[in-house]
This record gives sequence, C-alpha cells and structure tokens, in this order.
Amino acid sequence: MNNSLNYNLFSKHKLKFNSNGKFKILMLSDIQETLDYNPKTFDCFRKLIDKEKPDIVVLGGDNCNGLVFKTESELSAYLDILTSPMEEMKIPWMHVFGNHDHDIEIDDIYKTKMYEKYEYCVSKHTENIYGTTNYVLPVYHSDEQKIAFQLWGMDSNNLISESDIKIDDKTSAIPNVPTMSSDWDIIHFEQLMWYYNSSKELEDYNKKKISGIMFMHIPLWEFQYIVDNPEATCAKGSMVETMCLGKFNSGLFATILQRGDIKCIACGHSHNDCFEGTYCGVKMCLDACSGYSPYGIDDLRGGRVFVLDENHTDKIDTYMAHYKDI
Repeated sequence: MNNSLNYNLFSKHKLKFNSNGKFKILMLSDIQETLDYNPKTFDCFRKLIDKEKPDIVVLGGDNCNGLVFKTESELSAYLDILTSPMEEMKIPWMHVFGNHDHDIEIDDIYKTKMYEKYEYCVSKHTENIYGTTNYVLPVYHSDEQKIAFQLWGMDSNNLISESDIKIDDKTSAIPNVPTMSSDWDIIHFEQLMWYYNSSKELEDYNKKKISGIMFMHIPLWEFQYIVDNPEATCAKGSMVETMCLGKFNSGLFATILQRGDIKCIACGHSHNDCFEGTYCGVKMCLDACSGYSPYGIDDLRGGRVFVLDENHTDKIDTYMAHYKDI
C-alpha cells in the first residue's frame, strides 16, 4: 500500500531548508513540447534554474503534448530531454500530471514510474485511489530534526467524460451554469480522503500541524473568486484568459480550510493567466505557460518562484521569473 505513513515520509532525496532557513521552489507548467520541441523552452529552463537556484523544481502538469506521443520509446526519449536540466544540475524535481499528460495512451501508473526512474526525481504516486500523482514530500528544518513544511502533489485528472462520474447529459447541459464550469474532471472524493487522512496522520507523527503548498494542474473553482474580486483578494498579475475549470466544485478547498495546513495552492492550465491572490487565508497562484510551442503570451513565459522561511511557514512569498528578463 503506497499511501501509508512510511511512504508519505519517504523521499528519494532529503529536502530541507538551507542554513539561512530558506527553501526555494521553481514551478514550470504547460510545457507541452514534443520531440520536435522549440529550443527556447529548454533554454528558458536552464537559465531560470541557473538564475533562481531553486532547492526543487516542480513540473506543474501538461509536461508534454500527450496527443502526439504514441509509444513508450517516444515518451522515454522526450523525458530524457525534459528532465536533463534538473538531472545535469543535480537538483531534485517533482511532477504532477495535467490533462495532456493523461492524453498519452499509456497506463498512468507506468507513465509516472517512467518519471520516477530518474535519479533526482522525488515524485511519488498512489495506486489505490483515483488519479496517479497524489503524494506528499516532507521538507525538514535546517537542523534536519523535524518536518518544517510539506509539498503536496494532487492529480487534477483529465476530462469528466473519461472519469467514473456518471452524468445525465440532459440536465448537465442546462444553459445557466457558473462561467468557469467546463468539461474538465475534478478532484475525486477518495483523493480528498487521502489528503485529509494523510495530513492528520503526519500531524500526529510530527506532534504539530505542518504547513504546506499543494500543486495541481487544473485550478479549483475558488480560483475564479480571485479573478472576480481582485481588490478584495489583493490579486496581482495577468487575468486575461477565461478560466475553464472542472465540471463541478470538488470540495477540496473546503477540505483544505477544515484541515488548516495548506497555505498555498499553485496551478497552471490557463496559459495566459499568471496571478496570485489570497482567499480565506490561502494564497492561490497561477504560473504562466513555460513552453514556447503552445499558445501563450511571450512576455509572461517563465516559471513561478516560491520562497519559504522555516520560521514563518504560514507565509509564502512568490513571484514570476520571466524568460524575457534573463
């Protein structure tokens, strides 16, 4: 069983705050490249990593254009290219799947194991609940004695029509629905249970609630609250693309508020949106498209950086690092 306490505590490379009590994350989403890739994309990766010197890189979903890949050998060759900046620089990295990663007609568990074989990949996965890239990674205090922070991956899945949720087509086609509702899938209830139970178990183990950040690809419905209320949520950044989110409200945000440990939710998916705002005390962030092959705004392309302080883990500083500025 790969969602036990021991599995949740495991990390291939131990993550910890540095001697100054800081920990830096670089998130890169919507890469959507193929073997015929735009060289700007991976030049961007290398220069961002070299400039920011992150402690970990997060691949935030749509890590490739999954509709193009037909064979395991093609995907394997692409992953060698995708991961080479982190592997060559010996920087730990983690990933979550986006809808285009699920598009590849290869078993999802097998696909994520293809990622996990790389030396500096610290990703994990679940096999006995819905979705694949659901996992948590501990980040230790600089003295390595206790867990100071946690990095959560959550699989936002693919299309609702491809899920095990049965929908009445007639009633689902009613004309007046929330603007952000679309045909994407949602976080399933067993994923909520996995997060809630794992969070409680880790708190009991650590004798203290552990702050964390959750990475997923398709944003939750509550991200629309940031877009609709920029002043009240202290929002800043680009909000020019209409949000196309899951078919329903999954309940994950309410679950997060009840647990009280997730301080930030970070997503991709909307290539032209690149913003941060705070709702109900949770920072909610989108990073712009990182790849140069898919649609996007060139001035926004890059990665989102998160800077953590082990003495103030409930506060997360974040900013966009744009390729054009390097």
